[in-house]
Amino acid sequence: MFQNQTFTSRYFDGVSAVPEEGTVLVHGQTIDFSSSETAHKLNVSQFAEFTLTHKGCKLVLRPDESKESPVLEIICSKSDAKQFESLWIQSKKNQSHAHAFFYSIREMNPIVLGGLSIVIVAIIGFFYFKGLELVTNLIPVSMDKSLGESVQMKMDAQFQECNTKATDRFFSEALKKIVPKGSPHHFKVSVIGSTIPNAFALSNGKIYFFSGLLNDAKSQEEVIGVLAHEVAHIEKRHHMRNLVKAGGTSLAISLVVGPGLGNMEFLETFTEIGSTILVLKFSRDFETEADVTSIEYLRNQNLSPSGLLTFFKRMQELEKESMESEDNPPDANAKDDKVVTKSLTDFLSTHPATEERMKTLASLIESGKKGTIKKVVSDKTWKDVQSVCLDFKNSDSK
Repeated sequence: MFQNQTFTSRYFDGVSAVPEEGTVLVHGQTIDFSSSETAHKLNVSQFAEFTLTHKGCKLVLRPDESKESPVLEIICSKSDAKQFESLWIQSKKNQSHAHAFFYSIREMNPIVLGGLSIVIVAIIGFFYFKGLELVTNLIPVSMDKSLGESVQMKMDAQFQECNTKATDRFFSEALKKIVPKGSPHHFKVSVIGSTIPNAFALSNGKIYFFSGLLNDAKSQEEVIGVLAHEVAHIEKRHHMRNLVKAGGTSLAISLVVGPGLGNMEFLETFTEIGSTILVLKFSRDFETEADVTSIEYLRNQNLSPSGLLTFFKRMQELEKESMESEDNPPDANAKDDKVVTKSLTDFLSTHPATEERMKTLASLIESGKKGTIKKVVSDKTWKDVQSVCLDFKNSDSK
């Protein structure tokens, strides 16, 4: 590699801050350093670290706990420095199979290495998160109930319920048809007095419908479709699965980045954002799974499956109208309009009615049996359901 070439160099002995100025002669795996006062014969394999510098390269001997490690700096061209690096890497690879593997990776092209790293991380990540799914199966359903009950206490303390005999009858009849046989969950629906057209479920089987969704619904099948969607969230244990995945994501980031980031606040912020994005992705995956499952529940009972799609289409239209009115508020109620707009935006962020999702729903409905039952209660009872909580129209919480 080097034909008895000599290079200007400096040798720090680890004791004095003043280096010895001299030259090195390389032959084989041996580096001979000589100065006007001393001479050192060193083997390339002795050096623990190798670093390229703007003047050439730097080799550090094995660290010594009792004193600074000796350092040899070689002044040379970039191409010679690269040859020194190859010589050093080869000496390391000869030490063991583990060293051969590690230093072979170091020799790889940075672009190829980067691509390979991404592939490896993706594969590990895939099996890691698949493993987290299996972890959920080891968690008893009683934990879902405990988790839901803790949230329910806060919900009941914050919001005013306004159930009536009509809403209790409607949701009771609908749940009898929707909930699969043998379900380990006990379902109950509460209506919250609010103009927000929303609904959500807790992991213990408690489902909340905001009265705005009932007041504005165009048909029973819309509400039945939303109810089936929320039941699917609970039956598929999306709350616990999301919690496990969120915890697993945070753990994985902590293991990679480390618990102490020092002053690297930007990196900490980046990892937090990354974790949030991943958790949001899980939520959207679960929303799609709930859509598919809800269609199955409805078809099993000969209920019309088109209500959920109709509901989401209406929500999209309302969102567009609200966004337009926000840009050009027509009257003094602009502040209230903004509240409604934000409610719709929040709803669609947790129940993302994307075009792709709408197409999937439409395809599922079109491909299977349509279902003939669109009502679970009489028109009179349904009329009473739609008029529920009107006294709470301007009160979203206690």
